[in-house]
Amino acid sequence: MNKRLKSCFAFMVAVLLIASMSPAMASVPEKLPQPDGILVDDVIQNQFTVQFVGEIPDPNDDTDQVMDGTSGMITHNIRQAILKDNAGHEETIKLGKEVKNFDQIKKGDIVTIRVERRVAFFVGKEELVPGSGDKTTKYSAPKGSKPGYVEVKESFVTLAIMKLDAAKKEVTVKLPDKTIKTVVAPKLDFSLVKVGQNVIVQVVSEQNIAVTAP
Repeated sequence: MNKRLKSCFAFMVAVLLIASMSPAMASVPEKLPQPDGILVDDVIQNQFTVQFVGEIPDPNDDTDQVMDGTSGMITHNIRQAILKDNAGHEETIKLGKEVKNFDQIKKGDIVTIRVERRVAFFVGKEELVPGSGDKTTKYSAPKGSKPGYVEVKESFVTLAIMKLDAAKKEVTVKLPDKTIKTVVAPKLDFSLVKVGQNVIVQVVSEQNIAVTAP
């Protein structure tokens, strides 16, 4: 499995279908000028097949309680799904009661996870946003349909350029918390920037999960 995709896999499946439309916004402009350059523009996607989905006994978890009429003992259950990717690797995921379309997930269903990321910069546009801002929009499929979840995050940050190395395609910047970091920017047009200049960086990421019948 792609390492970057695997790093966000557990989180994304854990929040599968938790929220309905639930936006949370800060100071992010609705309309933007064209960016002066793109640092990152990539898409990561992988598919998984549901190997097992259902409830299993878990004596250490009281998510669900079922009274056994024969023994009189309380049995604790958890809802679980086992997914396998195209390379044969399996992931076991615990799903809570907040996953409202759990009963629509069937063995053999295809789970598609898609992550899109874009990082753009704006030169000489400090007035673009007042300092920094961020916005998160979430959407999940309605009750009774196959699971689906989309989360879009958009944020802005102002960075000060401390050093430029066009030969190595490296930019050293000062972050808002005053730390210094050097990043490789292969798509950056170094003729547009200079040391001492502030640039606005926009980061947009979209995470999309869809469950479909085979």
